Amino acid sequence: MSELDNPRRRTRPEDSSEDEEANNTLLPTPQTGFSENAKGRYRSRVDQYGTKADWPREPLYQVGETVYLQIAGRQQPAGPYVIVSNDFENATYQLQRLDNGQRHPVAVPETSLRVPSS
Repeated sequence: MSELDNPRRRTRPEDSSEDEEANNTLLPTPQTGFSENAKGRYRSRVDQYGTKADWPREPLYQVGETVYLQIAGRQQPAGPYVIVSNDFENATYQLQRLDNGQRHPVAVPETSLRVPSS
């Protein structure tokens, strides 16, 4: 097949990358012998990263929703509370009591919140 018959030929043959390839510095080839101090740049391969970001998701509870707070050591949750704000990154919520409007002193983790079952 001649160059003219090939539909995938270069559109501008004068733009050759041969000069660029000649100027690229190649990394040294690995030594065949063992070395206690092999000079060069190395990296490892990993399947998972220790600081991998989680996929974004919607909060389980919405601002303005009525919830109850499960306190460790108690059989029944305390409340009702209303959610006034949420910290999406830490999955925590700021709560306010419905009866007197007093704010809960600390941010509450998502795992401690309860809603009535239907």
